[in-house]
Amino acid sequence: MVSIIKNARIVSDGKLLENQWIAVKDGMIEALLPASSPIPGDAQIIDLKGNYLSPGWIDLHCHGAGGHEFIDGTREAILSACNLHAAHGTRILYPTVSATDIPTIEKFLIALDACRQDADLIIPGAHLEGPYLAPEMCGGQDPQYITAPVEADYQALIARFGDLITRWDYAPERDDGRFQDALNAHGILGAIAHSAAEYDVVKRALENGCHLVTHLYSCTSTITRHQGFRHLGIIESAYLLDDMYVEAIADGCHLPAELMQLIVKGKGMEKVCLITDAIRHAGLTKITGQAGGTDSVPYIIEDGVAKLADRSAFAGSIATTDVLLKRTCKAGIPMPQVIRMMTKTPAEVMGLQEYGSIAPGYRACFTVFDENLDVQPNIPGM
Repeated sequence: MVSIIKNARIVSDGKLLENQWIAVKDGMIEALLPASSPIPGDAQIIDLKGNYLSPGWIDLHCHGAGGHEFIDGTREAILSACNLHAAHGTRILYPTVSATDIPTIEKFLIALDACRQDADLIIPGAHLEGPYLAPEMCGGQDPQYITAPVEADYQALIARFGDLITRWDYAPERDDGRFQDALNAHGILGAIAHSAAEYDVVKRALENGCHLVTHLYSCTSTITRHQGFRHLGIIESAYLLDDMYVEAIADGCHLPAELMQLIVKGKGMEKVCLITDAIRHAGLTKITGQAGGTDSVPYIIEDGVAKLADRSAFAGSIATTDVLLKRTCKAGIPMPQVIRMMTKTPAEVMGLQEYGSIAPGYRACFTVFDENLDVQPNIPGM
């Protein structure tokens, strides 16, 4: 049976489309039709009553929510965190674990593989943020686990979980090229993270297939001087290299409005992915003053964000994707562009060819929200 979605204000590909209906069959978008088109007599009618309809929101980088983190490595933690994010509009999510030991990574991957089909959203695979990072850029990462790439370890993980790991973040200055080659050989996206790399290293990583910078401006190097001569860091390299995508933690804390404007102006909505980088406190209420983290890296929740205990830097966000939409629009970015950075751009980064757009040939995967940017109940079965 064909379903017709009508009276929706369609937001897709950076544009707002009105007075169009969407025809859906067998989970796929068949056509966008003028609102004046005749409706087949046997069609199911879905009336959105003027609400906005966008492609399903995608979160590339998320550690948890609702009191749970994916690093906990249990079915309860994974499903509880995913389902909370689903209630806030996320339709596709990549569970993320930070730098830790190999047994903890294995426990997480085993649990994720066993339960990901039971979540209220789509989980294409896992995202490993480390442990192959730069110690001087550890930020909220636990320094006791940070190391240069260990070939025996990553080869063993890839051999066992290569179909589940979709992305692996690392500091490219610590790689002699073999780690990125191993990722390429198994179709795993490499991303630059917690790194002090300079331009030549960033450019070489990009040329070798590493085309994403993790949370730009957070634990990413900037211009330095060597004997008076300036060298570009990751931040400047990301702007200069047109093919490089970047993540932005758009929670309204990590990046002030002016910096969000600069990122979008400099890279364009086609190269920016908005992420939550959410930790276990996301989605909870009355959490100001609560503590968390590890013995090595304790943090406190304050001013709507997680801060290292000494308040010298942030340690992760407590945002959900609806918060990203509201805060980025408040920063002065037009809403259709914000939606593009939450849908089509991350879909392109991860090679999700059937997601991220409302057009014929794409999956009927949607997020519904109202004029106040509040998420509404999703369309049943989509």
